[in-house]
Amino acid sequence: MEKVLIISSNKGASEVLVDFIRTSFGCTPKLVESAYQAKSYLEGDTGTELAMINSPLMDESGFGLAEYIIENTSANCIYIIKGENAEKIGERAEKTGIIVVGKPFSKNLLYQLIKTIDIAVARSIKLYNENLRLEQKIAEIRVIDKAKFMLMQYHGMTEAEAHTYVEKYAMDKRKKKSIAASEIIDQLAEKYL
Repeated sequence: MEKVLIISSNKGASEVLVDFIRTSFGCTPKLVESAYQAKSYLEGDTGTELAMINSPLMDESGFGLAEYIIENTSANCIYIIKGENAEKIGERAEKTGIIVVGKPFSKNLLYQLIKTIDIAVARSIKLYNENLRLEQKIAEIRVIDKAKFMLMQYHGMTEAEAHTYVEKYAMDKRKKKSIAASEIIDQLAEKYL
């Protein structure tokens, strides 16, 4: 966990939360005092991984801000509220993806929550990157297949001949097969279309 935003109007709680994040996770969180400041910060910094709201804030309860964070950013959100109020908003928070922590709470509980979020974020990033890689691979295959199809259509080649032609063209030009295939498509389109 590298980018954490703490929103708290209570100076004492702010210091405790900042110190806890710094010592437990080795990062220095950004601290703001109001929902307005948090929104301004989040609009300028899209890399925030976790927002922690210590309710109430000076300009609102903080729940509206938690909903804003979940809906408009990629950050996870922990909403810290008095224990008796936690149950009242629990179902609504659960539907939107806000993690509610009732006061008082133990540092161990908070550590486990943040660590779980950190693991989930790392896993999501890994899956996202793998998905991007697979999408690129599919796009490359489509371009190569299109080039082979056009070679078969306009030059009367078999699929094996078209495949060999694309590979040889890529080798001769010292280019990646998908780039070579794009060039072949452009040449054929210019000549026949």
